[in-house]
Amino acid sequence: MERKECFGSLHEITDKKGFTLTESRLKCRVCQDLRDCLRSSKQTAVEKKEEDELRKQNMITRIIDLSQIISNELGSCLLEFLDRIYSSPIGTVVFRNLLLFFEAPQDKLSFTMTIPISPSTLDLIQGEEGKRDPLTDQGETDKKGAGRDFTLRVVLIQRHFPRNKKANMGLIAYEVARLFSSEDEEIRQILQVLTNSEINLFKTMDVNQRIDWFMEGWGFRDEFEAFRKEMGTFKQSE
Repeated sequence: MERKECFGSLHEITDKKGFTLTESRLKCRVCQDLRDCLRSSKQTAVEKKEEDELRKQNMITRIIDLSQIISNELGSCLLEFLDRIYSSPIGTVVFRNLLLFFEAPQDKLSFTMTIPISPSTLDLIQGEEGKRDPLTDQGETDKKGAGRDFTLRVVLIQRHFPRNKKANMGLIAYEVARLFSSEDEEIRQILQVLTNSEINLFKTMDVNQRIDWFMEGWGFRDEFEAFRKEMGTFKQSE
């Protein structure tokens, strides 16, 4: 018996209550290939998960390598931040950008910078490698984006909080969230992965509300509160 074109299309999903369900079509109920189809789908899902995990680790490694973090304490916080944010539904958007982190210790607040880089400049620095995405390693440039400039996003960390891991992670998350709450290109990327109802809600928010929304969605609510508490102490000491 020849396998149908839909073979292997079954897949498991997790609902909002955490239950695992098998998504199928009505005709699957009488299909003689159902068992093999489900087994094949599970194997494909496992392989995809392994590939995604490898890609995730490669991207995180490259961000860490290209960034300049001096203190081990802040470095471990950045590593955990990147690992956790990738696992959130809207966190993967961060990895579509060349986002780097630099530590330049001063008794001032942190901030972000956007630096336009032309393909010719990248070619000058990297040679033929400049034609590839230096972060995601996606290979050939998308034809629609061929020849376009891209922007380097830099989070410059001038001050962190010794022996307060939560506050440091909250600081990193805050700077990234602020970037995605105010920059037009980042907002456009975020809107592409949201549902219609989420898009309508996001568009009504101001920058501070969007930052709160990101902290909740990325799972950094406690870290954000620890950061805000430290910032209150910092401002009182000025």
